[in-house]
Amino acid sequence: MKYCTIAETAKRWNLSKTLVRRYLQQDRIPRVIQEDGVWLIPENAKKPGAINLPIYEDISSLVKQIRYQCGKNNHYGIYEYIQVNLAYSSSRMASNRLTREQVMEIYRTGKVSVAFEPMKIDDVVEIANHFRAGRHMMDNIVEPLSATYIRKLHSILFRGTVADQEGIMHIGEYRKVPNKFGVAASAIALQLNLLIDEYESKKQIQLQDILDFHTRFEKIHPFEDGNGRVGRMIIDKECLRH
Repeated sequence: MKYCTIAETAKRWNLSKTLVRRYLQQDRIPRVIQEDGVWLIPENAKKPGAINLPIYEDISSLVKQIRYQCGKNNHYGIYEYIQVNLAYSSSRMASNRLTREQVMEIYRTGKVSVAFEPMKIDDVVEIANHFRAGRHMMDNIVEPLSATYIRKLHSILFRGTVADQEGIMHIGEYRKVPNKFGVAASAIALQLNLLIDEYESKKQIQLQDILDFHTRFEKIHPFEDGNGRVGRMIIDKECLRH
C-alpha cells in the first residue's frame, strides 16, 4: 500500500493541512501509520464526510450544544473548554509535563511549540489521544456504561505510546499481573461487571453515585496503567449524561 503525507493528502482532498491533522486527531482516517512522528495516510483513503450526530430528546440543552460544537469542529466553545481542560488536568495528574497553552495549541492546530525543557514524545501522543477519547465520549454520551466502552477508552488513550509500541502495556486489555492497588487479575472482569450492573440498575443517578463508582473503579484497578485517566473521563461522561 502506498502512503501520502499530510500535505499531499490535503492537496488531493482540496483541504487545509490543519483540517487533515484534525481528522487524524479525531481518528477519522482509517489505517494511518506513524513513522518517526510523521503521519502517513493511505493513498486510497477517502476524505471523511460530514458527521450526522443522532438527535436525543432526553438530554440537556448543554449536552446538545456540546454535541453540536463537536460535530461542527467548533473551537472556542464549551466543547473545546471540556476537551482542553480535561486533557490538561487529567494528564497533568499522570505526570504529563505539557502546559495548558501547549495543550490548547495541539487541540487547535495539531502542532506544539518548543518547550523550555525536554519534551517526551508520549506527552504529545497522550494529549492527542485524549482529544480522540473525548470525541468518542461525546459520540456515546447517552449510552450506558459497559466493560466494552471502558476498554475502548483505554485503547484510544494509549494507542501509539511507547508502552504500546514496545508491548509493555496491552492497551484495551485488563492487566494480567498482580497489583498492590487492585483486585487479583483473575477477578477483574467479574468485579468490574458487577460494579457496572449495580451502577446502571439505579433509577436515578446522582453525583455521589458517580463519585462512588469512580472510587470503586480505581480500587479494582483493571488496567496496567491509565486507570486514573480512564476513571476521570468516565466521571466527565456520566456527569454530562445525567
